[in-house]
Amino acid sequence: MGVIFYFSSLQGDGVRYIHSIWFYVERKGAHVAEYLILAFLFIKLFKSGGLNKGKVFILSGVASMLYAFSDEFHQSFVFGREGKISDIGFDALGISLAIVIFEIFTKIRRGK
Repeated sequence: MGVIFYFSSLQGDGVRYIHSIWFYVERKGAHVAEYLILAFLFIKLFKSGGLNKGKVFILSGVASMLYAFSDEFHQSFVFGREGKISDIGFDALGISLAIVIFEIFTKIRRGK
């Protein structure tokens, strides 16, 4: 969460550019990767508490999404940055991927 907060605190230049597709892949890919890692860490945290799988996934998803909303709100106060609902969508994609990947690897490990 600290890493996400740090990157969100970096000022933009306040100028709108026309960017290449690779710029968007990099920027939006970073959202997906950051929140995939965050959700995975939440899954590990809640799983260590002995909760059932459904509660673990729900709590991890909700906690990660709450942080995504707060991060975009935080960015709205940083010069040259703006909070975007579309970025929350990319964050949600990373969160969903973390849950799916965790479930797949759990099934593989158990041999199912």
